[in-house]
Amino acid sequence: MMTFHVFHIATGLWLALVNVTGILAPTTLSWNNLVLGLIIAVYNVYYLFAQKHVDVQS
Repeated sequence: MMTFHVFHIATGLWLALVNVTGILAPTTLSWNNLVLGLIIAVYNVYYLFAQKHVDVQS
């Protein structure tokens, strides 16, 4: 579970940083949010359904 939490903390910090600061242009920012959102969604689905190793189930 440690990797799961570190992954979500790192991506959450990145999304917060780029959305609050002006690092990325608006178009790039929207693509960044879309791509990272899809990656996180796929990772969550894999972790919950394919791996079946989450704290809630134990």
